Amino acid sequence: MNQPRWIKILLWVLGATSLLNGIAMFFAPATWFFKMVPGVPETGPFNAHLVADSGTFFIAVGVGLLIAGFDPRRHLAVVIVAAIANLFHSILHAWAHEAGLLSLQHLGVEFAGIYIPTLVLIGLVIMLLQTPSQSSVASTARAA
Repeated sequence: MNQPRWIKILLWVLGATSLLNGIAMFFAPATWFFKMVPGVPETGPFNAHLVADSGTFFIAVGVGLLIAGFDPRRHLAVVIVAAIANLFHSILHAWAHEAGLLSLQHLGVEFAGIYIPTLVLIGLVIMLLQTPSQSSVASTARAA
């Protein structure tokens, strides 16, 4: 069963965004930390190794989502992993705000770059879980 094209496009956009973010974090950690994303310096002192390490995870999630975009149902596990990673990233930021560790000044940037992608991925996982797989459709057809 083919997935709607918009699901594939969403996965490709989220994958490309994550991949590009990870590449910037890995290859230019100081530029990413101080110039690319507003509010990052308020999260604590700059640590190039930590930023680059985080970038490796964004790269992996991005590549996975780009692959999943070709056949979302077949690569559902990748979408689930990406949704979980984004969910924990969102929880960390929400907790940091609640604990008073981050100001609300850049909340708009966080909504666009963290919370909305997380909600989109969770929504896609729910939709893909409700969509019958090719094998279940074939086995139903054979049984009839």
